[in-house]
Amino acid sequence: MTVPVPQVAPNGTGIFVWACVVAALTGACYALAAIGVTALSIQTAAACYLAGLLHLYALRKRCVGFFLLMAISYGLLFGIPCVAWVLSNPLNDAPQIDFLLGMLSIGNLLTLLSHCESLEKRKDYAPFAFEPNKAFTAVFAAVALAQAYKLRAYFGVLSSSEYGHLAIWVDGEALLSAVPSWIRVLSGGSLLTGIIGIALFRKRPLMQLACLLLIISDMVIGIRNKGFFSALAAIYILSLFERERATRIFQRISSPLMLAIAFFALSIVSFLREGFDIPLSDYLLIVLDSLASIVNGLLSVASQPQCMNNLDATLVFSQFWTLIGVGGGAQLSGEFNYCLTGNPNPLTSVSSSLIFEVLLLTGPFWPLAAGLYLVAIYAVLRFLERSKTIGSLSILCALAPAFLYTLRAEVVQPIVFILKSLPYLLLIGLLVKRVAR
Repeated sequence: MTVPVPQVAPNGTGIFVWACVVAALTGACYALAAIGVTALSIQTAAACYLAGLLHLYALRKRCVGFFLLMAISYGLLFGIPCVAWVLSNPLNDAPQIDFLLGMLSIGNLLTLLSHCESLEKRKDYAPFAFEPNKAFTAVFAAVALAQAYKLRAYFGVLSSSEYGHLAIWVDGEALLSAVPSWIRVLSGGSLLTGIIGIALFRKRPLMQLACLLLIISDMVIGIRNKGFFSALAAIYILSLFERERATRIFQRISSPLMLAIAFFALSIVSFLREGFDIPLSDYLLIVLDSLASIVNGLLSVASQPQCMNNLDATLVFSQFWTLIGVGGGAQLSGEFNYCLTGNPNPLTSVSSSLIFEVLLLTGPFWPLAAGLYLVAIYAVLRFLERSKTIGSLSILCALAPAFLYTLRAEVVQPIVFILKSLPYLLLIGLLVKRVAR
């Protein structure tokens, strides 16, 4: 299947006009919803969002950037499920319609930021110019060995636990006691060294493959999302060194066929970790249905505000200590699940997400708060890209996967990633050297 590619990427004027049209349509949709014309409101918003997403997807062969990756990921996780919900459900629940309008508006903002990023890079692109020294190769080998040891120990614990792979979340003490602290610290640099290694080992395909395996290695114990988003972040970091090559790679792996293959592969990982005694074909249907689980959970919250009132917003920040392995307090994903179903069983849990946690913190103003957060991310990444220093490169390698991961994880994940990568962020200057462009 070939998606038609627009002959010309949008210029500044085109982006401005498109943004004004989308803003006007969004405002009109909110106005229609306010007077009770909910069906026309959400159908218009869904059509507008889908047209923008398809246009952006067709333009992916022009230039890859962080917000292109984020916009397409958001589309797969939130945007397309929202459109599917609009096509298959009654459109008369005003709170749900308002919430869907907010999610589609965030999708439109991501599309706009992607176009702005692409335009800026076309006008002013200066690649990073670094390469690894021998110390980096030695550190990479040590991190890979530590990660292999940790995963082997974790796999043994998970295999013997009554919770299976869910012991990662409900029996963390057993996992921590299975691996010495110094090995956990050493393996904590697996994502950073793997992501930066793919860009630094540009002329050594076997080392790039080793870096990719290090990035996705957590899939051995059933953790899929972190590896998936980190692999996307590696493409973004590679684009800072070789834009055309990164664009070609992303164009290939984001084709409809490759997306289907990736869906099947990730489903196999989940099927094996769960140990279900059902046909694989039936399980694939379950996974397809679960892709919309976050949207369905958020819509349930939108129609039952008492659920949000029963949640403690301070958990957004206090769960940070649990995420870095200090203490075993509650996490919002578990509280959210209990709120929705009344069942604390983790088998029925719904994961946390950026939208959910911003909603919990800011209430009805969540689209504005989430939009400001995304604009702040844009400003931070553009500043770091322009700096062209070893320090800015290492921070980009830590933040990029974390920002992408927050689409299906906690909003404090960027701080968690920075903290876990801190030893390598401090030492990166000894492991990488600048070269002439």
